[in-house]
Amino acid sequence: MKRKHKISGTLLAAGMLTAALAMTVSAAPITEQSAKSIALTTAGITEDSVLYIAAKLDHDDGKQIYEVDLLTNDYREYDFDIYAESGAVLSVSYEWKAAPVNGTAAPATVTLEQAKTFAAAHAGLTADTVTFKKAETDLDDGRAIHEIEFFTADRKEYEYEIDAATGAVLKWEYDLKHYTPQTQTQKPASDASQSKPAAAVSGIESAKATALKMAGLNDSDVRWGKVKQDYEDGRLIYEGEFYCNNMEYEFEIDAATGAIIDWDVDEDD
Repeated sequence: MKRKHKISGTLLAAGMLTAALAMTVSAAPITEQSAKSIALTTAGITEDSVLYIAAKLDHDDGKQIYEVDLLTNDYREYDFDIYAESGAVLSVSYEWKAAPVNGTAAPATVTLEQAKTFAAAHAGLTADTVTFKKAETDLDDGRAIHEIEFFTADRKEYEYEIDAATGAVLKWEYDLKHYTPQTQTQKPASDASQSKPAAAVSGIESAKATALKMAGLNDSDVRWGKVKQDYEDGRLIYEGEFYCNNMEYEFEIDAATGAIIDWDVDEDD
């Protein structure tokens, strides 16, 4: 299941987006109504300001998710993918269908560098802590639009379209699907200089150890399927699978960094 996520307008103040997304994980599988509530909370809006809201169950990469679509009274459109098992927001997109326009070919008053700072701040981040994939200015119906894409160290992805004349956020998208949890233990500030990044993976056994650490399991707990080296977009990766009780785990690991770039857990049929 693939779908294009779009969300209308700018809704959350700087810093609120990250806080809202961080608060959407529950301890048990959620209901359809809970999925709607999570969407409303994440968007920072109330039910009485919504023209339309709907949620349905679907499957994506073996996971059961809720797709929640909502439209506000001022035509801000949101699409959410929410993990049914925990309530985690996997992706969200936004588009402001009735965004104000400052006239055709309005002069740009917001620079591209300012737009990068605005986009990062909207996500509760700073420009110097993210990696920008794209930052360019384009024309849409005679209006200059700054298109910004960036990702974080743990591979959360964000995309923004910002009106160059007004600074309004016209569209944004958030994707957690390639998120890599940080596995290293947080050290006190006084010992921060000794913290180490994820280590490179060399060999099948090293890849297995990394995957087991991610799952919080021991080698004696699991049955291994195929684990092999492969190349993806020119980079060496390790991919494999293992089983524990009635659960199947599949993974891909970047050999150069040790980062888990794909992780899927599903009930073994």
